[in-house]
Amino acid sequence: MTMFKKSLFIHLVKSNIKIFTIIAGVLSLLIGIVMSVFTPETMHEIAQASIDAPVNPLGDITTLIAFIANQYFGNFALIFAMIYSVIIGNKLIADQVDKGSMAFHLSSPITRTQYTFTSIIFSISTLVVMFGLIFVVGYGVSELVQPDELPLEKFFILTLGSLILNLAIHSIIFFASCLFNRSSHSLALGAGLTVFFFATNMLSGMNESLEILKNVTIITLYDTNAIIQGGSYGAQLIILVGLALVLYLIGILVFKRKDLPL
Repeated sequence: MTMFKKSLFIHLVKSNIKIFTIIAGVLSLLIGIVMSVFTPETMHEIAQASIDAPVNPLGDITTLIAFIANQYFGNFALIFAMIYSVIIGNKLIADQVDKGSMAFHLSSPITRTQYTFTSIIFSISTLVVMFGLIFVVGYGVSELVQPDELPLEKFFILTLGSLILNLAIHSIIFFASCLFNRSSHSLALGAGLTVFFFATNMLSGMNESLEILKNVTIITLYDTNAIIQGGSYGAQLIILVGLALVLYLIGILVFKRKDLPL
């Protein structure tokens, strides 16, 4: 018996297409704006204006790829993709159990494993499509606005790394959703950890005394500086992939074996 259920996958696509379209549309629009706004003259003026600031909120903006890494992938893509993962990760499992809808799904010829596995495939697929759109739109706009200014390989790795990071984040939320029968409990753990990781990552970059916080957030495993400067980043991304696979597997097993209020 196959673990993937095509009819369920189609149902998930239809019931979640609105939130996907909104988030993917916003991220595609933002990458286009970021690509269009960047000019060496404009960024030089901004950098000079903030040179005496105690904290530089923009980070390195000396090149197009650095601007994209710090402003787009470090902020916009991270925030909006996390919002999507929190909504979808909780909605597919815990929210269905909490509302009683899971009884309907499992009364049809669908096993618990088929439901969770198909939900994972759906989530991964939508995130892949989302970041694929970001890459295509970003590259297309850059070639129209600033031909040959964007290093394509680095932009691709930045996009891939951001995708992997968000898969790891989604796996945490998915695991929490499989663990709890109450949507509020699932959000408390899954969304709570996500917000914690984001907040500690932001704080760690504000002051040298707070750099120790980098050790308690998985976001630092996505090292944009290493990617754009040609440093070492592969091992960190492999860790994120491993984390996602482990949590997805544990989530499937936990949901399969736990008692459900059906």
